[in-house]
Amino acid sequence: MENPIVNKIDKKEARLGVNWRDKWINFCSVNFTKDGSFIFSSKFHNGGGPIEIGSSELAKQTFVNHKKEQSYVVANRCHISLHPEKQVMHFRENFPGKILCKREFTWFPVKVPFNLLYLYSPSLDMCLADNKKCPFFTPIPNNYTSSVQLKVDVFPRNTQEHFPNKNSIWIFWGYCPDYLVRISFNLINQRVQALIYWPENKILGL
Repeated sequence: MENPIVNKIDKKEARLGVNWRDKWINFCSVNFTKDGSFIFSSKFHNGGGPIEIGSSELAKQTFVNHKKEQSYVVANRCHISLHPEKQVMHFRENFPGKILCKREFTWFPVKVPFNLLYLYSPSLDMCLADNKKCPFFTPIPNNYTSSVQLKVDVFPRNTQEHFPNKNSIWIFWGYCPDYLVRISFNLINQRVQALIYWPENKILGL
């Protein structure tokens, strides 16, 4: 096998982050539920402040943001969830809060790999340290102060080749009986605010 899967963890729930300059910085938590759903929660978007939603386009591997379209004040934290039965992705407040955004696309059963979302952290020198060590983490070089990109992709359960990004400093795999989820940590040498991107179309691809 040319590119074997690495760091595949048989665990339903996990908190992921980095260790940088002797600080623990939590990035996200991931969870599989009994009905086959996948839940992703960004630490950077759960501070109780306003959430702005708009559109963007990818140009030369960089997202170009357009004017914001909606703004929400999230009182009960939020997450992104992927549901097999309804063939839908929700960006929503935690239950029983409202659904802020919905993407409908035929993704289950997973037959081809596809990108679910990108998460960009703030610049590391702007991130607050957490008191607790992240259970799953990667060290980041002390001289790197820019943002970190997380790329979240979904793969068929029987994947043998996982097409790694050469810029990935760490790859974390989570798996349930029906599919795999890959989370790649990438050093991008850009300083941005905390951002989440996801495709709006129905095309499945990496």
